[in-house]
Amino acid sequence: MSYVKIFSVVNEQTASTVIARYAISLAAECKAALVLYAAHDEGSDETLLRHTDHHLDHLFTIAFELDIPVTRITEVGNISTLLPKRVQAEQADLVFYPLTPDERFGANKQRQIIHDLQRDIRADLAFMRAISMAKPHPRHILVPFGKFISDREHRLMFISELARSFHAQVTLFHLSAEHEAKVMPDDISKFRQQLQQQEVTVLERKGRGHIGKAITVEAITRHHDLIVLGVSERGALRRFFFGNPAADLMHQPPCNAILFRAAAAT
Repeated sequence: MSYVKIFSVVNEQTASTVIARYAISLAAECKAALVLYAAHDEGSDETLLRHTDHHLDHLFTIAFELDIPVTRITEVGNISTLLPKRVQAEQADLVFYPLTPDERFGANKQRQIIHDLQRDIRADLAFMRAISMAKPHPRHILVPFGKFISDREHRLMFISELARSFHAQVTLFHLSAEHEAKVMPDDISKFRQQLQQQEVTVLERKGRGHIGKAITVEAITRHHDLIVLGVSERGALRRFFFGNPAADLMHQPPCNAILFRAAAAT
């Protein structure tokens, strides 16, 4: 199983081109079709539109020269309404969405974009925040996990395809809030074996303590250039009392970071 059609949302910000390069590399690895997508509100500033068009032209040329089946789509209107419909119409199975500097999970201002997209898009969804524009090709990918791994099939496909496309090493990082586990949980050991079967180089490490701090320290000290997180499974009440570590880390990550949400089962 592999991705067949990948969407990458492009806007006027340079960070969206870094994210699109991830999508291009993944499309090349999967031999998937690529859609470069932009949506802007009616009456948007002409300078912003020119920057977006320039990015689309540049990315389209890169994909075309790599023999990737690529199309570009530009629409006028609210992206939180247009993008889910377009993804469904094009039957895409993965969407890359670039987070702008002021977009934050849980923030009221962004609820009509981030949270609506997370709810309405019927495909795997990779929210990405680009911190480093100089490293479009990650070599060391950090994948934090708790004791159990949800959406195993989708996460395995995304991480393995991503790692292979960049010839990157993956570190599975098991976090324990209270004490350091003596052995790696069965779920993570099995996930490591599955990645290795996909010809991915895998390391395992353990950590404990505050989740966000532990991931940040691990990423910095081990020189990771990409973190791939899973969407928090905490309910609203638990998030209220204990917070949402993934969302907090995505706001100010130590390196480029992706928050991956698997498509809902149909």
